[in-house]
Amino acid sequence: MGRPLTPASPKISQPWLTRLLDRATAVLCWFPGPRRVFERNKTLRYAANALAAVEERVLITTLDGRLDYLNVSAAAMFGLDNRQAARYRLHELLPSLDPQALVRNLGDSEPYLEPLRLLQYGEQRLFSITRRTLALDGGRASGFVWLLRDITEEQVAREALVERERFWSDVLGTVSDTLYVQDLQANRVLYSNQDLARQLGYGRCEDANRFWRTITHPDDQDYMARLLALRASLRDGAVQESLLRWRHHEGGWRWFSVSEQVLTRDAVGRAERLIGVARDVTEQIEASHALRTSERRYRMLAESLSDVVFTTTRDVRIDFISPSIETVLGYSPAWVAENGLADVVTNPRQVAAFHTLMREVRAAANDPAALAVLRNQLPRKVLHFDCLSLTGRRVPIELRIMLILTEQDRFGGTLCIGRDISLQRRAEKDLRMAATVFEHSTAAILVTDPAGYIVQVNEAFTRITGFSGVEVIDQLPSRLIADRQQVDQIGYILRQLRARGSWEGEFWLKRKDSEICPCWIGVTAVRDDEGDLVSYVCFFSDMSERKASEQRIHRLAYYDGLTGLPNRTLFQDRLDNSLQQAARRGDWVVLMFLDLDRFKPINDSLGHAAGDRMLKDVAVRLAACVEQDDTVARMGGDEFTFLLHPIAHRDAALKRAVTVAEQVLASLAEPFVLSGREFFVTASIGIALSPQDGAELSQLMKNADTAMYHAKERGKNNFQFYRSDMNASALERLELESDLRHALEHGQFVVHYQPQFCGDGVRLTGVEALLRWQHPIRGLVPPCDFIPVLEEVGLVVEVGAWVLDESCRQISDWQRLGIAVPKVSVNISARQFSDGQLGWRVAQILDSTGIDPACLELELTESILMTDVAEAMRILAGLKELGPSIAVDDFGTGYSSLNYLKQFPIDVLKIDRSFVDGLPDGEQDAQIARAIIAMAHSLNMSVIAEGVENQAQLDFLRRHGCDEVQGFYLGRPVPADEIERRFPSRWTQPA
Repeated sequence: MGRPLTPASPKISQPWLTRLLDRATAVLCWFPGPRRVFERNKTLRYAANALAAVEERVLITTLDGRLDYLNVSAAAMFGLDNRQAARYRLHELLPSLDPQALVRNLGDSEPYLEPLRLLQYGEQRLFSITRRTLALDGGRASGFVWLLRDITEEQVAREALVERERFWSDVLGTVSDTLYVQDLQANRVLYSNQDLARQLGYGRCEDANRFWRTITHPDDQDYMARLLALRASLRDGAVQESLLRWRHHEGGWRWFSVSEQVLTRDAVGRAERLIGVARDVTEQIEASHALRTSERRYRMLAESLSDVVFTTTRDVRIDFISPSIETVLGYSPAWVAENGLADVVTNPRQVAAFHTLMREVRAAANDPAALAVLRNQLPRKVLHFDCLSLTGRRVPIELRIMLILTEQDRFGGTLCIGRDISLQRRAEKDLRMAATVFEHSTAAILVTDPAGYIVQVNEAFTRITGFSGVEVIDQLPSRLIADRQQVDQIGYILRQLRARGSWEGEFWLKRKDSEICPCWIGVTAVRDDEGDLVSYVCFFSDMSERKASEQRIHRLAYYDGLTGLPNRTLFQDRLDNSLQQAARRGDWVVLMFLDLDRFKPINDSLGHAAGDRMLKDVAVRLAACVEQDDTVARMGGDEFTFLLHPIAHRDAALKRAVTVAEQVLASLAEPFVLSGREFFVTASIGIALSPQDGAELSQLMKNADTAMYHAKERGKNNFQFYRSDMNASALERLELESDLRHALEHGQFVVHYQPQFCGDGVRLTGVEALLRWQHPIRGLVPPCDFIPVLEEVGLVVEVGAWVLDESCRQISDWQRLGIAVPKVSVNISARQFSDGQLGWRVAQILDSTGIDPACLELELTESILMTDVAEAMRILAGLKELGPSIAVDDFGTGYSSLNYLKQFPIDVLKIDRSFVDGLPDGEQDAQIARAIIAMAHSLNMSVIAEGVENQAQLDFLRRHGCDEVQGFYLGRPVPADEIERRFPSRWTQPA
């Protein structure tokens, strides 16, 4: 059926073709032609009969699909005969046939055609269709032969087979074990329901044996080699089982149980295929190992416990006794198993209680409900036995009984644990004793946990602190601490506890009513046998009475009973400490002796009571004249001493001594009211400084006393230094300060003006206002002598405001007279700049004088601006809004930041005279001067140089573009009328 039809086959037809062939054969028999023709016709007849007999439907078409022939089966199928065939095309009979089926293929291959479903006798049938090319006339294609075969039953059988194979494949796929078939000769796995390689994290493997050897545990390699070698000798029905460890790709080893047997053999009886099952039994193996380990561990635990452990069977007979019984009671497990424990227990009632309980257990063994009740009750029942050991020692035993239940919750026996509670009873006794001590102790006791939270307090704690236990439990003890300083001390206490385990000392605590009380406290860290912290125990007792007594004793010993001031003893102690400290640090110590000048007549005339009253008032006034770090003491009678705190510099110490002495004399100048009358006393004060007047206590006190007597010789009501030169200096300083305080109100200050010129030194550009003191006796005092004193006595702000007001008034006068001074430059001190009133004062003065603000220039030093840059910017911005120009004096001597300098609203930079002095020969001074000029011009500022003393300096500055100059070479500071005479208005008019 599969071979191509012969070229003659398309001409064959059923009845008429047979008749035609018969007639042709008869005719040919009359002619003497070759017998070959007869044989061929005979063959054709056989072929026609064969086509009529086959069940397949055979159709022959032309190349364009027109029917040419149908065999009997095809004609019956389509209801046609060959006479009607030529009127139909193939697609009319087979409409679902692929149109490409009539396309002739190149080469010898024929196309594959999909099976067709056709309706046959009211039923859909499936037909396979095959096309063959029909070649006649020398091999040229003349048509197609189509073969249709009914494959409906075959398709149904095939689908059933596929379904059955899928079913069994799914069944095998659900099996967790790996089922495989291996070809032993090809060493290849033919089938596997679970890919073992992928199950272990590997890719596909071709060589099964090699793969197995690769993943097998090193200890199992020899075992694996023997298993592979024994495969070929397996008998039919014999199963080879093994247990192997295979490595997972991600690490770790998996246990597999492998069973194998022969599936098929070859012709000579050798094992050809092997079927095997591999099961992952890792969990079972590990569980088994864990079970054995657990059993071994529990047995070792039972054998190593100090408690006595024994178990009973279902009928409550002992079947196990731990060896620890020999340690506890001295009896061996074998002896106890044979004789029991009844003879060991000294109290028969305890034995009876045990037997009663065992009878209850036995009765409930087969009753689940009763067993459940008993199971809940037994853990709460504790039996006690008074036993006698083998050595005759009494041993109290505490016995607990638990039920042993099977997996089905059925009774399996009992577990009994007996514990020697000798230590526990002794501990309970100790605890009872400790509790008695705890509650009845006169000292307060509190206990904390390791974290420091209070867990227990006693009654004494409540009595001393006022806090009840409920108020402090679970609180930190820090709520009892008096102040922050004490809180900081906690860190030191904890370090002591960690290092030594205890601490003891004085501590101030706060009671519930906020009263502060001194306490003596002891803290102990309690640790267990392993050294772990268990708790802290703190005890303390109130030291208020003791402290009060100590303070009274201390006050009697170190303080004067009348005035409350330190007495001679305490004063000398403090003086000695100050001298030692000053010696180490190089400081100066001031010691002052004071003696009241007119106290004895008052004391004698008014009586000792009035005298004591006056001494108390004197002590109060003297104490108010010193600072907290200083000491005022009463040495006895009407003698007092002063110890000032050490000072680093001699001049500062001298100044402080003068200040305190002045304050003391001033405070005593006020009258004292005694018995309704006013009395006046004065004092003579002697002052000594260490180390110059003595580095030792006795020497310094002697010299101060000597100076005090020297003050009395000078007429009393004064103070004298031990050294005469210091006296002169101190008196001069005192007089200078006193005169300065009155100079402003007496009109002794004057303002001189130093002219300022353009860079050529000819045209006047302004004047600088300079303060001078015209003293009635001293004459004109140099500024360097009194300006620092103004700063120290606090008058610089007041005097500076006067200079500013006077300068603006002078500008107004000059403008009224036609004296065109372009501007007046006024220096502003640091205190003026920072007191917060400068802007207000400038605005008030400008408003009161009515001058043009551009005529006023305010000079500030670098240090003033850089002290607080942000505040300086704010103040300068306010001043610039008022209109004056701003100049920076002494520029180059400070540490200005150029970044800030460019942000300040500055108009003028003033080169300090220290740089001008070295011009023009000093290379460094010249470079600095040139740099300042260039920088100022780049920032749109003008430059003025002060201290110009010669023509060479002037030429250098003019040559390098300095805008303005001033100095003695061009003009000294002079009074205002001198400016008017020297620079009339016509000189200052612009050209």
